[in-house]
Amino acid sequence: MARTLIALGVIAGALAVAWLYRRFRPSSPTAPTYSVPTSLERWDFAQPNAEWLLAVFTSKTCSTCAAVVKAAQSLAEDSLAVQEVEFRRHGDLHHRYAVDAVPLAVLADRTGAVCASLAGPATAAELSALIASVRTLPGTV
Repeated sequence: MARTLIALGVIAGALAVAWLYRRFRPSSPTAPTYSVPTSLERWDFAQPNAEWLLAVFTSKTCSTCAAVVKAAQSLAEDSLAVQEVEFRRHGDLHHRYAVDAVPLAVLADRTGAVCASLAGPATAAELSALIASVRTLPGTV
């Protein structure tokens, strides 16, 4: 009988510790820790009349930003304006659009609605796939 009570006490203690651990441990993030603008004022950027804008938010201190800008610029065409938005030169735009992580590639349509974005290092193939996926959506140009 004493052994049974001791075993039940140990089990109850283990369950209490497990419950406390689950209750007070920090939850893992379920959303990105960076913000992405939902719209851009096209007049803030070059070629405001182009069908699409790929704005690449960067910083001189970012080690991967130059490669993303180069990849994005290789995709430029008449209907797709590509612009680097470097923090020191265009810090006002970083603040206005609450960009807090770079590199951040933002694809906006003619009205300025952000249709897609890609944060972090990206290749020309990844950016091209992002653009193609949006251009083939129903209701897009």
